[in-house]
Amino acid sequence: MNITIVQAILIGCVAALSNLDGNFFGEMKFREPIITGFLVGLILGDVQKGLIIGAALQVIWMGATAIGPTAQLDIGAGGTIGTAVAILTGKGPEVAITFGLPVAVIMQFLNTFLITSYSVLMHRVDGLIDKLEEKKIIFIHIACGLLTGFMYGALTFAALYFGNNTINAIVKGLPSWANNGLNAVAAILPALGFALLLNILLEKNLIPFFIAGFAIAAFTSLNTVAVTCIAVAAAWVIYLLTTNSIAGAQNFAKAGASDEEDEEL
Repeated sequence: MNITIVQAILIGCVAALSNLDGNFFGEMKFREPIITGFLVGLILGDVQKGLIIGAALQVIWMGATAIGPTAQLDIGAGGTIGTAVAILTGKGPEVAITFGLPVAVIMQFLNTFLITSYSVLMHRVDGLIDKLEEKKIIFIHIACGLLTGFMYGALTFAALYFGNNTINAIVKGLPSWANNGLNAVAAILPALGFALLLNILLEKNLIPFFIAGFAIAAFTSLNTVAVTCIAVAAAWVIYLLTTNSIAGAQNFAKAGASDEEDEEL
């Protein structure tokens, strides 16, 4: 599938938008792969495939969290380019991962380099603060953010428009053993994403609920929506019990405590 110059420009705008998210727009989550996948699929005329690939990348990267000085993967650019390459080549999430992960690493290093280079302007800003020249300070802030977004968009455009033939040649030239390996990686990485997420969020008192949810999903015919509804209901009941919001729950707790005191006496 060939890409037009208009499509390449629009996908470049999606990559730029993913960078501006968190800087200018607050946490709008435009950089999440499920969002960029939908937008890229819409631009390339295959929304369903864009959503499927974006969801697969979302599961992989949902546990990737920047902790302390460690740099987080640039999931916005990685998801955008990875999804675009997968749709253009007619492949699935395995190709999106192959191209998306290296791009996410490279773009994060580029972003770090740009932010570091902007530190030169901080001396200028310090002087403007002393002079109370607020408009110039705001201009520098906006200009740096827009320059970074433009760099993201321009690099994405160039990679997809001028490198489309090269990307297609690379994908088509992969041997069968490499394709089988990529398929295996695509199947394993979602589990790794969940493992990373659980490593951050899971607490000992939540393990029984995790086991219950896994058992319901694995050994019943209920779909994901039904399991999610059960989880929401369980969480709601637990919240009501812990906050004594259920009628009679507080009296029941007091009665239980009184019985224990009577037994001790």
